[in-house]
Amino acid sequence: MKIYKVEEILNRLENCVVHKLPFSHMRFGDGGIKFLHAILYEDPKQLSIICKKEGIPFERIGEVFNLWGYYSRRADFIDTPEVYFQDTFWDRTRSETKYITKKTEQRLKMWKTLYGSAEMDNENYCNPESNYLMILDNVYFTNILDMMRDRKVCLITAKPEVKFQLISAGFNVDILGIVGHYGNQYKNSFINVMDNIKAHATEYDFWLVAAGELGRLYSGYIKECGGRTIDIGFVVEFWRGENVHPRLRTYLARSEKNKLCLRLTDEGKKYEQYI
Repeated sequence: MKIYKVEEILNRLENCVVHKLPFSHMRFGDGGIKFLHAILYEDPKQLSIICKKEGIPFERIGEVFNLWGYYSRRADFIDTPEVYFQDTFWDRTRSETKYITKKTEQRLKMWKTLYGSAEMDNENYCNPESNYLMILDNVYFTNILDMMRDRKVCLITAKPEVKFQLISAGFNVDILGIVGHYGNQYKNSFINVMDNIKAHATEYDFWLVAAGELGRLYSGYIKECGGRTIDIGFVVEFWRGENVHPRLRTYLARSEKNKLCLRLTDEGKKYEQYI
């Protein structure tokens, strides 16, 4: 199986921006894997934890599950945890010193079965960490920040204050705000976001989505409405000034040249040719 490099993903996005073609990049990560597993293997305790955090009503679980499959099949790229079990990328850890639990590892290794059962049939795979890799400095010819410059972008996030950092850096970014974790996102944000996407999807060169499990639906709908979207996830927190996630600190650090970018550490550089 091929796992596309970040440069290939961004090149396709650039082509779609120039030619006004729809595009979507969707990441599910270990959270998505756990959600799929909890549904398919009937784990109400796990489902309850996820739904409460992500603001997904129990009566909407089937709808979300089906839409994940529908939008995944139509996405330009979806992620695969297979990279963590190859020697071309670093392991999936919880922090610099803690490995993931055996339970999480087992779930991640089941990804093909889970994706297949959810009808997420798409072989254009990307790295689950592609959101962070897209802001690497001096690795690719262009990164996502380079592509944002002189373009009109909309960011869906529960951290609307990030606009200050982006505007200060010279970017033209509109914010579409949502409630955060444990804020009942489906009830309090979902309809408004979907209505905004329907009305304005093609008005932006591309969208950035940082909206958790429901964010996969936003990404899919943006493409369905003719827009273009990248799932950036917790990159928003990094742009807000938070440190690199503990699981990545061995491999990634904030760039000295641009505080919105990352750089590869000496350990990270071992994988540079593969990302």
